[in-house]
Amino acid sequence: MKVFCSCLFFWTLSGFSQFDIGETSIVFNDTERDRDIETFIYYPATESGEDVTVTDGKFPVISVGHGFVMTYESYAYIWEHFVPLGYIVILPNTETTVTVSHGDFGTDLSFVIGAIQTEGATEGSLFFEHVSMTSAVLGHSMGGGAAVLAAAEDTEISTLVTLAAAETDPSAIDAAETVLQPSLTFAGWVDCVTPIAEHQEPVYENLSDCKGYVFIPEGSHCQFANSNVLCELGEFSCTASEISEEEQHETVLEALTPWFQAFLKMDYAAWEEVEALEGAHDLYDLELECDDNGPVLSVENSVANDAVIYPNPTTGEVWIPANFQNKSYSIYSADGRLVRGGKTKKSIDLSNLETGVYLIELRDDSRNVLVNRIQKL
Repeated sequence: MKVFCSCLFFWTLSGFSQFDIGETSIVFNDTERDRDIETFIYYPATESGEDVTVTDGKFPVISVGHGFVMTYESYAYIWEHFVPLGYIVILPNTETTVTVSHGDFGTDLSFVIGAIQTEGATEGSLFFEHVSMTSAVLGHSMGGGAAVLAAAEDTEISTLVTLAAAETDPSAIDAAETVLQPSLTFAGWVDCVTPIAEHQEPVYENLSDCKGYVFIPEGSHCQFANSNVLCELGEFSCTASEISEEEQHETVLEALTPWFQAFLKMDYAAWEEVEALEGAHDLYDLELECDDNGPVLSVENSVANDAVIYPNPTTGEVWIPANFQNKSYSIYSADGRLVRGGKTKKSIDLSNLETGVYLIELRDDSRNVLVNRIQKL
């Protein structure tokens, strides 16, 4: 799966804006299953607080699945890190008891992504015109297995990430064979709850051709979450981890941040950061199985080298190659923010954008992608 980029555009993580964290909750209803899904949402905001205004821009979505008998609150370090970088983090708070349906939880993780994207297209919603069409599903333990089920079920999800993923019923190991998205798997050796050989390794082996495996020799099962009494009781018989919870979180975020920047914000420079992590650290080992183009593997086919968006530079309107007309487009700013998206016509009007350089990404129904750098005068 390849992308043609006629003019690659790079930016660095250090250049990203730092946003305040807004929070809200919505009970989404899946009418097909007659199921209410309580969902907690953290988002880039103009100020910190509940139900505050979303800051300008469109932001990718990260759907997070919790572990067995755990709740959304155990993953604060995820939203506290990624929301300021320009992501919407959503956490369905279902299947929190000892009697669970892994299949329903996987569908919940997928459903809430579509639901928040619908909010982004609904006038009057808090999230109107603020939600990107790129998304990730991320899960820990039971939520990791459910995330695999979600990615297998919903091919519109952009990338899959698992933290100490557990085998589920239906089988996450079997479902991994049908996952097409690029994936990142985290595993800790000091894990007697979901031992690597029985859980993460067989899932990883069955995943897509573009994948990464992060092995933390001193990593424990529960330290992939914030401190949680019920989880820690479950690993009582495990050998104590020799790294702290903070160190394990830093390890996760160090690898995960450029991965999300690459696959959710089309940040090609971030992929170079992912590659640079291979063999570079004592606390963990990263193994990558992607070709040299990295994030461009998120689509299947390359487009002809003569396919371009023009004129470039432009004072306003740019014309779209015929095979990408009436298809989806995304426009990214220089700091990696998705500023606009939608369906193309024969052209896209950029006249209301500020002067500067933008990255325009076009996608057709066959998942071909064209990426051009455009200078707006």
